[in-house]
Amino acid sequence: MKIVKMVFIVLALSSAVFGAVGWCGNIWPNSDTDQPMGATIEVYFQIWKDGVTNSAGRGDSLAATLYWKPAGVMSWHEIEMSYLRDAGNNDEYKGTIPAPTSVGDLNYYCEAFDSTDLSTATGTDQNSVALNDSAPGILHIVDVTSIDVTVTFQVDMTLEDVTGAVAIGGSFNAWSADVDTLDDPDMDDVYSSSIIFPAGSNPHQEYKFVNSGTWETLGNRSFTIDDSSPTQILPVVYFDDRDPADYTTMDVTVRFSVDMSGETVTSPYIAGSIFPLRWGWDAGWSDSLLLYDDGAHDDGIASDGIYGAHVLFPTGSYRHVDYKYTTDGTDNEPLPAFENHAFSLGDSPTQVLPVDTFGVLNAIGDGHRPSGFDLSVSPNPFNSAVAIDVELPTETELEVSIYDIGGRRVSTLFNGRAPMGSIELNWSSKSPSGIYLLRVDTPRQTRVVKIFLVR
Repeated sequence: MKIVKMVFIVLALSSAVFGAVGWCGNIWPNSDTDQPMGATIEVYFQIWKDGVTNSAGRGDSLAATLYWKPAGVMSWHEIEMSYLRDAGNNDEYKGTIPAPTSVGDLNYYCEAFDSTDLSTATGTDQNSVALNDSAPGILHIVDVTSIDVTVTFQVDMTLEDVTGAVAIGGSFNAWSADVDTLDDPDMDDVYSSSIIFPAGSNPHQEYKFVNSGTWETLGNRSFTIDDSSPTQILPVVYFDDRDPADYTTMDVTVRFSVDMSGETVTSPYIAGSIFPLRWGWDAGWSDSLLLYDDGAHDDGIASDGIYGAHVLFPTGSYRHVDYKYTTDGTDNEPLPAFENHAFSLGDSPTQVLPVDTFGVLNAIGDGHRPSGFDLSVSPNPFNSAVAIDVELPTETELEVSIYDIGGRRVSTLFNGRAPMGSIELNWSSKSPSGIYLLRVDTPRQTRVVKIFLVR
């Protein structure tokens, strides 16, 4: 069967690499992870084909195969993967590697097959590691735990608005947000829970915390069960690994002002990223964010074309604020593409910003982003590939993903721990022309940029 598929590949060389399959990947488990000896390994794989996987049920003409072997062995075991479910616009497949009986490494990868043009395609795992015949994934088969171990998890929610349950979901509870909840008996905003991992558990575990139904945005947390003791206490972490230094310690009233003397002004507002600011063209406008030219809002002399507003940012606000002005309730300030005015909240009751000029990016912008990053995209629009450069001021968790305009994840370009400095990525797309969303996430900042694919 493997030889036949190799012939198919040769026959399809004149076609695009992915043939009629638009995308495949999101393989789980990720490469370079531990798996317990004596337990079967469930492998998941997603395929997208425009007009085929978008509808309910398994897409016609598609199939998926799981290949695995002990590391160092030449021949592959081949398993036909079964259709499992619709995952958004993707079809998800599942295959099972038989339970390993000894410690060591296994190699694996998944392959999509499209019978309409006899093409095949391989994809990446959920950490954006490409898995294929020549560079397969690696699963480390490890001995299971020898005793029951009670592990205590702790998360500091001081910087969060907790309106519902604080929970933990992970590899040990099928990633459920409803099974294991945490308590705060001391009322100190540190929530904890103790979970028993029975003897025979996988030593490697992954998890995230959940606040009122909202999962952490960082990559999966992980730990190794220490079965040298029946108890294990993990250190206290902040939800989403937030840094308290990035949040204000008091209420701060900020005085904004902008020169609109060269504009026709009908309904002037200020919009922004941090409450009580909001992006009004999306969320609607609030009278509290009106701009005034009445001489009473630090706007100079009444009717001089300089408008002002006083905005109170409550204690615990994220210090970096993006903002923008509008003359008539639309996003019409002609700043550079994907850029906003920006400043950093201080720790004083009142903060007066310099007068902005409508349409001119202020001088205090990105240099004041606490624990943030710089982002550049070129070219944009593009017709086949786009270069993405993320400049990080410190080592951090980083995820870079592409979404279509409907919010479906098209590709994950990076997901993991990134070093300080420049991270250079490329997206070579065979997707149809249109608008796509580049989303870059760190534990302390998210930026979304529109990119335009033109064929």
